[in-house]
Amino acid sequence: MLTADKMLARGQKSLDWAAGLVDAEEGFRGAGNIINGYYKSLVAFTTGGRMREARIIAEFVDRTFLKDGDLNGRADDPTTRGFSNYRNAWAARGTHVLGRYDMSGALADTVERNLHAGFGGLAAIPGLPEQQREYCWGSTGSGILGLMAAGRWDAAARGGAFLVGMIEEQPVTTGKLYLRRRADGTLITSDTREGLALTYSIDIGTPGQIYWYLGIAMNSFANLYLATEDKKWIDAGYKVLEYFKNCADDIYEIISNGKVAWGLGAMYAATKDPQFAKLAQDVWAWHYNIQSEDGRWLRVGQFDSLEEQPLHITLDTTLERAFYMFELSRTLDV
Repeated sequence: MLTADKMLARGQKSLDWAAGLVDAEEGFRGAGNIINGYYKSLVAFTTGGRMREARIIAEFVDRTFLKDGDLNGRADDPTTRGFSNYRNAWAARGTHVLGRYDMSGALADTVERNLHAGFGGLAAIPGLPEQQREYCWGSTGSGILGLMAAGRWDAAARGGAFLVGMIEEQPVTTGKLYLRRRADGTLITSDTREGLALTYSIDIGTPGQIYWYLGIAMNSFANLYLATEDKKWIDAGYKVLEYFKNCADDIYEIISNGKVAWGLGAMYAATKDPQFAKLAQDVWAWHYNIQSEDGRWLRVGQFDSLEEQPLHITLDTTLERAFYMFELSRTLDV
């Protein structure tokens, strides 16, 4: 069993590595002006107690990326499309915890403004005409957590209602679980993938899926329950658990499952049901074991080595997993 002390120590090792790259002028030295390397770093540094580094990176993000409440406007950044509001919500959480309310308020405004007026999902990309918008399970989960961090409970609950509706419409035990709606409410049943970064469905029971959507949903439901004590959120979290149990066995050893451990840990904190704690440990063990000696993570299956992997992807992958270890040390009774 992984203890809190072990996870905290490993998370701090990751922050030691990342802190060595922090520069007031460049942000992360060598990472370039690519938002993918930055938007999760704020919550990782703040959760890990590295406020100096968090302040430096927040200032860099503010002047380099943030415009009108959106981080994704640089034309020279190839990582800005696809999950734009997902990134905005992550950064809203990190900047709010840091006390950069000027930034978190603007980011949360964008997230809230892009919730569907009817069914509550979060548009994946801000600013598109309504008929072109796609409302995404993963973006909405991130939006819920960002909005909750900023104290916007009603807006977060609207996002939660969207996820509940997606689950109730798709009580599947095998086969396709679709993850996006059009603005008219219809499910998008096309099957689109770009590397490991974008998918519109999970084929439950088939290996090689992108599983993180299940984890962010469980985390969202657990936090909504802890904030409201409304049992409907926990009931929804248990339904996501059933999706998890019917997935292929590679859900325990695949790079896209980090959020799954995080979500299982949050569900344990909300319910004290021991199956969530055991599953969180089982899922996280693989991530713990593949961390490099200097604290980094390789996106196994996408790159062959850390030397080949672009720095912005190493930063994103590493700081996200450091954050999950800090969170698991808190949510699990270990």
